[in-house]
Formats: sequence, C-alpha cells, structure tokens
Amino acid sequence: MSKNLDDEIVYTLKDTVQLTGLSVDLIRLYEKEFNLQIQRTEGGHRRYNKQNIDLLIEIKKRIQEQNWSYKMINQWIQGEIVPEAVEVQSNFEKKVESLEEKVQELLNRSEKDEQFQLALIQRLDEQGKLIKQLTEKLDHQDKYIENNLEKRDEKLTSAIREISDTKKLIAAAQENLESKPKGFWTKLFGK
Repeated sequence: MSKNLDDEIVYTLKDTVQLTGLSVDLIRLYEKEFNLQIQRTEGGHRRYNKQNIDLLIEIKKRIQEQNWSYKMINQWIQGEIVPEAVEVQSNFEKKVESLEEKVQELLNRSEKDEQFQLALIQRLDEQGKLIKQLTEKLDHQDKYIENNLEKRDEKLTSAIREISDTKKLIAAAQENLESKPKGFWTKLFGK
C-alpha cells in the first residue's frame, strides 16, 4: 500500500494558523473541546498533518457558517450526526426564524394599526361631542326662532284684529252718519 505524500507532511502551529485562518487560541480551544489528537515533537511542540488541517477547516466552517454548536461538532466527529441531517435541520431552523420574523413584523404592524384605530376612535369621539354641541345650539336657535315667530304671528294677528275692528268702527260710523235723520232744510231742499 502506498502512502500519500500529503499525509507525511507536518505543519507547525504558525503554518496551521495561516492555512486555516484560525487564531492560535482558537486552534488550542478546538483541540481541547473536540479532543483532537495532534502529534507532538520530543520537545512538546505541536505538528499538524493534512487531515488535522482539513478537520480544523471543516470545524471552522460548520461553526462559523452553519452555526453548529460545540455539542453538534463533537457528535459529528464521533459519527453520531450526519451533516445532511443537520443541514436539513438548519434549513428548517432558518425557515422557522423567517416565519418568526414575519410574525413579529405582522405583530408590529398590527400594533401600529391598533394605535391608529384608537387614535381614529378618539378623534371620532371628539367630533361626536362637537356634533352634539352644535346640534344642541341648533335646537336652541330653532326654539328661539319658533318663539319669536309665534310672538310675531300673535302681534300680526292682534294688529290685523285692531285694523279690522277699526274698519268696522269706521264703517259703523259711516253707516250711522248716513242713517241719521235729515234735518228740516235737507228735507225741504232735498239735498
């Protein structure tokens, strides 16, 4: 069996930082959290092979891009999680988040609509009170006008009666004058 040359090449911590884009502290944290077996020199210095670097890059990708938890990474390393299942779960979670955002947006819009409706109701109440006041004023003016018209009608009726009574008196006086007995001279001369 031939061994791949890439498997024999080892990298220092500094090289690994450059190849993975991870900081020294993050590499050490991942080694500890995920129980990664890294070769060491006799002096205790770390040496990383191609598989170690590929694994660190994959861990970085799953944590930073796919939002995997450390627990999920451990389960994946131990073969308990299939990445496709996590991707399906991740897509489902994204859809749930999207729906939650839409629900929140609808709630916010609903709240604004409710505030608008309350303001509208308050405005309608104010206008209703104003209409009631104006209606009361109009009713008062109608009664005032009606009373004044009745008084005017009474005065006109009274004036018409007086005029009628005066005409009757004048007519009676004229009749009285015409029916007076004629004097001696009037009978004599016929005038």
